[in-house]
Amino acid sequence: MAHRPSCRGCRHCVPPSHGGEGWCRLRRLPIHGELAGELWCHHWTARAPRLPTFTAHAPDVPAPRNAGPQGSRQLSLDVVPPS
Repeated sequence: MAHRPSCRGCRHCVPPSHGGEGWCRLRRLPIHGELAGELWCHHWTARAPRLPTFTAHAPDVPAPRNAGPQGSRQLSLDVVPPS
């Protein structure tokens, strides 16, 4: 399915939480959670992706060889975690 602009992906909108209503900060309107995926306006601006935070690695997983100075690490595909 193709990505469509909606209030869920707009940086002006606060997404609904726990089935409640979201909020459009630009228009100052509540947005019902069930309609957030269908509504959008001409002020729609793409929200930056929310990537998971990567904190300290588990003690049983070897430290990556390519850890950068700020702690940013790239996924290493040659290390297989124990199952």
